[in-house]
Amino acid sequence: MNAIQPCFCGSNYDFSSCCQPYINKEVQVQTAEQLMRSRFSAYAFGDAQYIYDTYAKSSQAAQSVKDIDDWSKSCVWVALNIHPITNRINKATEQFVEFSAFYITDNTLCELREKSRFILEGYIKDNTEKNKVSTNNDINKASTLSTPLKQWRYVDGDIITHSELANIKRNELCPCNEYPTTWQIKKGKKFKHCCGK
Repeated sequence: MNAIQPCFCGSNYDFSSCCQPYINKEVQVQTAEQLMRSRFSAYAFGDAQYIYDTYAKSSQAAQSVKDIDDWSKSCVWVALNIHPITNRINKATEQFVEFSAFYITDNTLCELREKSRFILEGYIKDNTEKNKVSTNNDINKASTLSTPLKQWRYVDGDIITHSELANIKRNELCPCNEYPTTWQIKKGKKFKHCCGK
């Protein structure tokens, strides 16, 4: 990957300074939209584990890393558009993000538009050393080092539309040229030389 790769999520930043630190778990997302964007980037980048890990606990049982990986690799993820939500009902611990994800599969351009629900989910992070033999003093110390943290997690979404937009011929202009938020560097390439490789 190019060191100055534009971020897959369609921001005006490089991947290395936008979604990659979230995917690498170097930085914690602060908003539901950041999580949504980083999950799209993980689909495009091919990091199924991050997508699985960012599901809410209640939703993980119905998922598998293999299924996520198979789905992400079966598509070329072209662009992400975030839509404004009217009559916002976002709360401190529950937020909604509406988006359109554009992707290509089997030479067909598709749009998945969804209103996604995210929750702020808590867990306990244990800062004690691993594999250390515990004594009563260690247990007491561990309880003071355990810090409650909350992170945004994807619960589920209402699909607004999931449609096939166009069949793409190999010598046609690649559809990624039509989306201002695409992460591809647009050079007027034909589909066969761009997303259809």
